[in-house]
Amino acid sequence: MTDFRQIENNLKKEAKRLLEAGEVAVVLAYGRGYDEKHPMPFAAKAIAHVESLVFNEYCNFNMARYLMRYPWGTKIAIAAKAADSRAIIQLVQEEKVRREDLVIMGIPAYGMKNQKTNEVIDSKTTGGLYNPVIYDILLGEEIHGQKIISPYEVLAEYEAMDKEERWAFWKKEFDKCIRCYACRKACPMCYCDPCFIDQNKPRWADKAPQSPGNMMYHLTRFHHLAGRCIDCGECSRACPVDIPLYLFHKKVAKECEEMFGQAAGMKLEDKPALVDFRVEDSDKILE
Repeated sequence: MTDFRQIENNLKKEAKRLLEAGEVAVVLAYGRGYDEKHPMPFAAKAIAHVESLVFNEYCNFNMARYLMRYPWGTKIAIAAKAADSRAIIQLVQEEKVRREDLVIMGIPAYGMKNQKTNEVIDSKTTGGLYNPVIYDILLGEEIHGQKIISPYEVLAEYEAMDKEERWAFWKKEFDKCIRCYACRKACPMCYCDPCFIDQNKPRWADKAPQSPGNMMYHLTRFHHLAGRCIDCGECSRACPVDIPLYLFHKKVAKECEEMFGQAAGMKLEDKPALVDFRVEDSDKILE
């Protein structure tokens, strides 16, 4: 299992060094919550803040979500697990942050847990990865020898459903939605301001938590994340009514990977699948 204490100690050590040297203006990582199962996103801007940094198996927040809260050109250090590092790559590709402005503190992690259920979530939401895809500083030992799990294994039951069963499944789930937009707030790739659902001219969908509007909101958001979702699972964990949003995102990601031969946020030199054109690309998406 991951040595969480070692990672926490290294996180504090590197954060202090970077802030003391003036190499960064802020360190985005995790801080104490009201108990160890509820750590919080934390921005350390001074050396005195470093002692408030923590890392344990419940530090699931994708800190890439907060990168764009700072002015362009701000020097930022960020703690990044596997999926978080993929989000950083995706944001660099989309020119929302510059690679040269970031110090990526990579965190190899195995045994991460859902704070609501205490369930180990490695097989569900990490894209089958335990080590960060990209980093400048590694805060722990790389993880090798663990079982490699396909990120799409959890789709087996869903893919066994026919079209009518899938429609009934999602209608039931979306009818639970209270339109709190926690999924949008938690997602590092949902950065549009204003979001389509908040626009009045044109008005895309009803904002009331009712079936047709809920379906429109979620299906449009799924489409906007096609080829961009980096499988961190934050949307599902943030949802107060436990809609398994990660299932739909995984299904779309699987189809994008099959059609375009790339997964989101895996290579800095890639272009996002749906904004790139290659002659050899599949036309299946148009069918």
